Amino acid sequence: MNSMWLLESAKRVLRRYAGVKRYEVQVDDHRWVYLDGGRGEVILFVHGYGMEKDGWDIFLKQWSRSYRVIAPDLPGFGESTKTSGAVYDVPRQVKRLDRFVGALGIHRFHLAGISMGGAIAAYYAGEHPGKIRSLFLMAPAGVASRLPSAAWSEYLEKGKVALLYNTTEEFDRLLGMIFYKKPFVPRLITRYFALKGASEHRFREKVLRDLQTAGLTILEGRLAGVKAPTLLIWGEEDRILHVSGAEKFRRSLKNCRIIILRKCGHVVFYDQPKATREAYRDFLESVKNRGKNRA
Repeated sequence: MNSMWLLESAKRVLRRYAGVKRYEVQVDDHRWVYLDGGRGEVILFVHGYGMEKDGWDIFLKQWSRSYRVIAPDLPGFGESTKTSGAVYDVPRQVKRLDRFVGALGIHRFHLAGISMGGAIAAYYAGEHPGKIRSLFLMAPAGVASRLPSAAWSEYLEKGKVALLYNTTEEFDRLLGMIFYKKPFVPRLITRYFALKGASEHRFREKVLRDLQTAGLTILEGRLAGVKAPTLLIWGEEDRILHVSGAEKFRRSLKNCRIIILRKCGHVVFYDQPKATREAYRDFLESVKNRGKNRA
């Protein structure tokens, strides 16, 4: 069975289950491909490095019954345009994201992001405070943690970038670093992702350089500009971004609730789906109630 066909079939099933459909829109020099579904206030989900729109999986289903959910492939990722001459650092992605929501006619929305997407979401919230109803950050990048993560220690000691892979063994090892409980992935799919990682290695490395050049601690000194109520969730066993990074957000964000999940790795909505879902639902409800009280 062809691995590409298998993956696309699985994506279509998951999209149907989550109540979203695939759309495209051209914004300036990039074509955005995104998932969109549901009705009501908008929640915009921003994926992390190495992820894509379908990586949100069934997590979107939890919100598409009460909200309009939008999950794009950021430029440089997934099916959206990749251009070697473009720069994909946080500030430029924030500008592109603002043009994207403008193209969709969205003026105010809830913003959620994970890892690199968390850094983009927090930066955006600081740049455009009037547009953000609430901010949900999952293990966000953008600050220096008090303790180094396993991935960062490996880079400092061996020069090995855990997020880049060329072989099935390297991809399988990355899964073990990302998740607290590594999911089962059929060999056929593992091989497909390894080949894809190898073919896109140079471009993915370029994106990492873009992020590094702009500054891996780009949020430090900027978080005071975030005015929206914020929920931050981090996995206690995160091996990609150390959980001690939450301390910077605790000190810098005045209106922020922080939850540290045990037995949880980098992808909190996968390792602890129920806890993540319940925390975000309670948070959204509190934001809604706060708005009613002000009215």
